[in-house]
Amino acid sequence: MSLIPTDASTGGLTINELPSLLKQWMQLQDDVSTLNAEIKQRRTKSKALRELILRIMESHKVAQLNVSKGAVVHQIREAKAPISQSSLLKHYTDFFQGDENKARALMEYLESQRGTVTKHEIKLVGGSGSSDNGSG
Repeated sequence: MSLIPTDASTGGLTINELPSLLKQWMQLQDDVSTLNAEIKQRRTKSKALRELILRIMESHKVAQLNVSKGAVVHQIREAKAPISQSSLLKHYTDFFQGDENKARALMEYLESQRGTVTKHEIKLVGGSGSSDNGSG
């Protein structure tokens, strides 16, 4: 039996199967939560190690280290800064030659014109180890 129906209907599933499906879903949510916590720890450790390696490579002017899986290369690149509401307001104000009212009006207009997407989801609320979103 496929857990996900291929059409918009219930795919032949009955209300009697709902408790079993809920139990499976809640177990998967717990598993995902546990795995996400492990991933977070590993990313934190990886970032710390990457920063240490980068510092050593920079201080010794090492551009590349050959390793068994290939090479670790120290690269420098330019990246665009993130766009925030405050940076947009600053740049719009500059564009409108210091007229902050026009800049705010443009921001309000753009915000009012943003499209919306309807999403259907389920989430587990209350109880121990509850999550605020449907993804764990």
